Amino acid sequence: MPGVRTTRRDPQRFDSLSQHVSACSEPSVRHLDGDLTVEHGFMPRVLTDCLLPKRYDAWEQVVARLPELAFAPHAQAVLGDLPMLTADAGSLPDDQLKRAATMLGIIAHCYWRFGIARMYHARNCDVPDQLPEVIERPWRQVCHRLGRAGEGFTTEDCFFNNFTFLDANQVGPGGQYRIEEAKIEALRPMIRVYGNEAERVFVSAFVEVNAAVTPAVRLVCQLEHAIRDGGPDAHEMVSELLSKLAKCARNAMASFRRVSPRKNSNTFCDPVDWAKTYVTWTVPAAGYPTGPSGSATPLVHFFDALIGRARYETTLGAFAEGLRRTQLPKKHRKFFDLVRGLDIRGYVQRLAGVAPARYRATAEAFNELVESFSGDSGFLGVHKGKVVDYLGVGTIVGRNQSTAHDQTYVANATWTEMAGKLEDAREERTTLELATPGTFDQSQPPNASTAKSVTDETCSYISVPRPSQPVEPVAAPIARRHCGKSTLPRATSEQ
Repeated sequence: MPGVRTTRRDPQRFDSLSQHVSACSEPSVRHLDGDLTVEHGFMPRVLTDCLLPKRYDAWEQVVARLPELAFAPHAQAVLGDLPMLTADAGSLPDDQLKRAATMLGIIAHCYWRFGIARMYHARNCDVPDQLPEVIERPWRQVCHRLGRAGEGFTTEDCFFNNFTFLDANQVGPGGQYRIEEAKIEALRPMIRVYGNEAERVFVSAFVEVNAAVTPAVRLVCQLEHAIRDGGPDAHEMVSELLSKLAKCARNAMASFRRVSPRKNSNTFCDPVDWAKTYVTWTVPAAGYPTGPSGSATPLVHFFDALIGRARYETTLGAFAEGLRRTQLPKKHRKFFDLVRGLDIRGYVQRLAGVAPARYRATAEAFNELVESFSGDSGFLGVHKGKVVDYLGVGTIVGRNQSTAHDQTYVANATWTEMAGKLEDAREERTTLELATPGTFDQSQPPNASTAKSVTDETCSYISVPRPSQPVEPVAAPIARRHCGKSTLPRATSEQ
C-alpha cells in the first residue's frame, strides 16, 4: 500500500489500521456501505453515476423529474404510482447498490416533503410517516444488502454517493476521478432534488470538506507504525505526523469557510433557499432514523477518535454517539475504533515521565492537532460561527425542525441555544490539550461567560450565552454589519 510501511508485522496485530484499510479495498466488500482507501480516504473510489439496469428505468425516470415535482400538488401520486420492483441479489447487481440506496432514499424523502402542503406544515412533525410499499420494500432490501440495520437516508447516500462533476471529462469510463479535483465549483449532485444553486453548493461542500482529509488515512497508518515499530526516536516521526494531520483539519476548515452567503461569491449558498428547500427536505418523517447530518461525517468521528475524545455527555455529544450506530458504515466504525485504540494522547503523556525533552515537542504537536480540529480558529470553531448564522436565518424564514427532529422557534432564539450546545461539545475536545512546561494546565480552562464566533464572509458577530445565563427570546438577534451600518433580518410569522 503506497505510503504505508508493512514490515515487522506481529501476527497478533491482525486488526492494525493498514490491514483494515487493505481489507476494505477487497473486491468482495467494495459494494458494502462506505469506502475506505489510501487513495480516496473516506470518499468513494469511483462515482456511482452509471444508470441502473433497464428494469429500473421507472426509478431513473422519476428522479430525473424531481425538480419539476418539488412543489407540485400531485407529487405523492406520481411517486406512489411507481411499479413494484425487487432489489434482491438476483435482480440488482452489487455494484449498483449504492446508487440504488441514494435513489430510493431521495424518493422516500420526496414522498414525505414534496408539495406545498407538506413542505410547509405548521410543524414539520405533522408530516405523515407512511411510505408506499413500492418505495419502502426495495429500500429496505437495498439497505440490508449494504449491511445496515434498517432503512434510512444517510450522509453517505445524500452526499458521498450523490455527486459527480459538472465537466463529464473529469470522470473516467469506469467512474474514476481525481480526489484533488473535488472542489465546490467543479461538482454537482448526481441526483438533483430542487436543482437550485443552494443545493449544489451544499452537497458539493460536504464532498470537498471530507475530500480535504483524504491524506489522513495514509498518515494515521504511518502513525501506528511509528508508535509500535519506530524505536526510541519514534517521537520525532509522531510529532511530524501529528502536524501533518493537523494540516488536514485546517484544510477541511478552509474548505468549509468557502461556503458563502455573499451573492458575489463563486461558492454562494443562499441561506434562505437553503433553509426553505434542501435542509427542510432532509428531515425524515417521525419514526425513521435521523437523516443526513454533519455530526455523522467521517471527518468528525475520525478526529474525535484520534485526539482521544472520551466524553459524550453533552447534548450534541450524545447525538453524535447515537448517529454512530445509524449513520456510520461498519467499515468506518471499525477504523475509528482502531484509531482510538492507538491512544495517541496516552502515548504523549507517557513521554513526560521518561523523556521530558521529547514530551514537550510531541505535546505541542498533539495540541496543534486538537486546536486545528476543535479550537476557536479550527474546524469546529469556524463550523460553529457559520452554522449558527445559517440556522438563525433558516429559523426566521420558516425552517422549524432540525434533522434530529428538534423543533425550532423564532421566539425562543433556538439557534442561540444551538450555539451553546456546539460550544459545549467543542469543550469536550479542547480540554484534551496537554500541559507543556511554561503553560497552564489546559485541562482546566478558565471560565468564560460568553463565547464569540466570527464569520468572515458575513461580518456577523453572534454572542453565545453560556448555560449559566438565561436565553432572552428575541425576534432577530443576528446583526449584520456592512460599512458601519447594522441591520437585522425581519422575522416572519411563519413557524
